[in-house]
This record gives sequence, C-alpha cells and structure tokens, in this order.
Amino acid sequence: MKHSLKIVLFVLLLCGVFGADEVKPVSVMEADSVTLTPDPAKIQGFIKLQWWFGDTLIAQTRKTESSIEYEDIFRDRLQLDHQTGSLTIKNMRTKHSGPYQLKIDYSDTNPSYIEFKVTVKESPFVDAIEFVMKTESVTEGDPVTLHVPQIQGDELIVWRFGDEGKLIAKHDLEAKSSPLYYDEERFSDRLKLDQTGSLTITNTRTTDSGFYTVKISSNKPTLYKRFTVTVNGE
Repeated sequence: MKHSLKIVLFVLLLCGVFGADEVKPVSVMEADSVTLTPDPAKIQGFIKLQWWFGDTLIAQTRKTESSIEYEDIFRDRLQLDHQTGSLTIKNMRTKHSGPYQLKIDYSDTNPSYIEFKVTVKESPFVDAIEFVMKTESVTEGDPVTLHVPQIQGDELIVWRFGDEGKLIAKHDLEAKSSPLYYDEERFSDRLKLDQTGSLTITNTRTTDSGFYTVKISSNKPTLYKRFTVTVNGE
C-alpha cells in the first residue's frame, strides 16, 4: 500500500497536479554542501513543511520540531531548520543530483510548492593554500605508495597528478564500489588504490616524477595532502 501511494504521488508530480510555483536551478561541487532556502515570504503562516527528493519524503517540520524521514543515500547528510524551512545537504555526491521539492501547507489556503533542481558536478582541481606535504623518492622500476591519513570508511578520495591537477584516480568508499582510474596513456594499469585510500604506483618511471595531490572529503572538514615524488633513473 505504501509503495502504491508513492507511485501515485510520483505520477501526480509528473503530470503537474502538484506543479511547483517556482523552480530554482542549483549547482554544487561534489563533496561540498548546499543549503536550499525558500523565500521567507513563502513560508509565513505555514503549518507544515515537507521536503521531497523525487517521489520520496526526506524531511518535514511543524514549526516546533523537525524530523528526517529518509536516510538511505543521504546517510546523516540532511539537516532541516524548522524556523526558516532551509534544507542542508552535506558532503554531496553525484547521486544526490535531482529535483528537491518543498511542499508548504497553510491553514487557510492551498499548499505552495517550490522546486530546486540540484546538479552535483565533479569537483575540479583546487590548488589549496594549505597542504599536508610529503616527499617520496624511489628508484625507477620500484613501486611507491602514497599514504593518506586514517579514514572512517565513508570518504570520497580524489587523486590528481601534476601542476595542472589532472584526475588520475577516484574512490567513493561510502558507495563500496571499485576505484576508478584515469589517464591510462600515462600510467597504463600501474595505479592501485586500496581500502585506506592510499595510492600505489607500480613499475615506476622517471616520467612519474611530480606532484600528486589527494583530496579527502567527508562530513568532516576536507583534507588535502600533496606528495612530491622523485623517480631516480638506474
């Protein structure tokens, strides 16, 4: 019955029965946070606010108290301000892209609807002002492992190479999926990310010398670490 109700509501949304009074596009970078804030004039006199992600109720408030109704893909990321109606989503992933609709119920008039179309984009290279720095030296042909600090298991690990910050590896530990590798032309299957987020380069070459930067994002403050790797010829 509950599943059928969700299907009916989703169809109604698609058909425009509960069409939004306004639609706001929002763009945010992967691993950043975003706050979806309704116009204060829109929520004056409300008796209940409900936030929906697609056809799923994720949070609601009745002025005096708020509740998070759905975790699943959000996993402690949601925070609802019961006074302003603002919904904050922390440490976002691309899977959090989509329509977020706020339903505003009043005591004396029909409900209002505000929709936020959220797009989560892959985070670009950021030359952070403060890095944790480390130097590694290795003989050509030997492996080298670039270690990251202890992690909790829900981090997004992004490795980049060179001054231009070219993406070479990424691992979303929370998703429990396999690591992704890039720039095969340069490294040709010589990169390996383990469950700690550490990066190993096997059969090193002198062309592997340079800067390696890792960005570690979670619900805690983002951490950047940079390695200067020197591969010495035999």
